Amino acid sequence: MKAKKSHGGAKKRPEKKPKWKLVMSFDVETYQCGAKAGDWVRLRKDLVCRYMDGRPTGKVHRAGEVWRVLPGSTEDPGVVFLLQPDGMKHTWDDGDVMWEWFEKVEGE
Repeated sequence: MKAKKSHGGAKKRPEKKPKWKLVMSFDVETYQCGAKAGDWVRLRKDLVCRYMDGRPTGKVHRAGEVWRVLPGSTEDPGVVFLLQPDGMKHTWDDGDVMWEWFEKVEGE
């Protein structure tokens, strides 16, 4: 009589949450922090861009730069979508920290 082979082997790994999310619907006009799509906001202090591991990239957005608030998405709540002066899109936390880094600019 032959012994049965065990197929127990490797256990299934839990799925990792992806670092990036593809957002297709931009239906939020007013964010929880009070910013609205179409608003202009000014950077209050220098912003050093960093790689995912925390090292500086060498790029710095200077205090005084004016960025545009873009429509947001219910697919990615808690995130403010912004357009930088160089035309690149950027996300920011949709909370009080938004106003620690930016101030609303009237009449841009």
